[in-house]
Amino acid sequence: MSINSVYFLGLGALGAKYAASFYEYKPEIVKVIVNQKRKVRYKNEKIYVNEKEYDFDYITPEDKYNIPDYIFLVVKSSHLDQAIEDLKPFVGENTKIISLMNGISSESILAEHFGWHRVLNAVAYMDAIKIGNKVAYGSIGKIVFGHVNNEFQEELTELHQFMLDANIPNELSQEIQKAQWAKYLINVVANQLSFILEFQYKEFVSNESVLKLMDMVADEVISVGNALGIEIGEEEIKRMKSTLTKVDGEAKTSMLQDREAKRNSEVDEFSGEIIKLGKEVGVKTPCNELIYNMVKAIEKTY
Repeated sequence: MSINSVYFLGLGALGAKYAASFYEYKPEIVKVIVNQKRKVRYKNEKIYVNEKEYDFDYITPEDKYNIPDYIFLVVKSSHLDQAIEDLKPFVGENTKIISLMNGISSESILAEHFGWHRVLNAVAYMDAIKIGNKVAYGSIGKIVFGHVNNEFQEELTELHQFMLDANIPNELSQEIQKAQWAKYLINVVANQLSFILEFQYKEFVSNESVLKLMDMVADEVISVGNALGIEIGEEEIKRMKSTLTKVDGEAKTSMLQDREAKRNSEVDEFSGEIIKLGKEVGVKTPCNELIYNMVKAIEKTY
């Protein structure tokens, strides 16, 4: 199988960054799924990634298009239901959907609608910021992906090489659920604390009190994951802290960007999900319950 088409649904900081990377490699294969209103807006305003203008091919269900080989889904968790409806016209028998959404639940929801033979699990590490129609990032980051049952390995190996050719660092993982929980750990810990404290990444490296808070929240995530059979622990905590030293210290997490823009965050997908799963497996999560209610309290002031 040769890869002839890569579509994107969601053109936020992460979606725009990777759409631009594919576009630099083979512009003819990249399309962005939008509604008519958004198509007009993007055409008029353009999208800029690291100050370079990108004129993507925006498509709606009414336009002419081929069924794509891959669709990267990069939307907020609160937009997943609408995204599923938007995806339906574009998903063919052999289309693979790669969810780069935060959290650990989007793939199972997508599989309920499209089947596990069309859904790939993935996580992305990035430090991109989007303000208006402009995206900026210091590091391209890395995508870790795989199939929950390690199926379709020949196709996924081809995708792995294809992304490398497009200068997108990536890893084809045989333990993708563990990899997702390792990234989820960062989201639940750093994203949420940054929202409450209004701190940039640099505070998660040098501030001793922040490091203590990180350990307290991380312990709950690890306990819940272990109770669900996910083998994560101190190694993942150390890796989380190491990862945070490698991103731009002046950059901001997506949740802090949400707060500054007065948008509702993904707290339901982060501490909300940990609280729910903790109750299911009998693990107490007081730190996450405190964070959840603090975030909700702040959001009610918008």
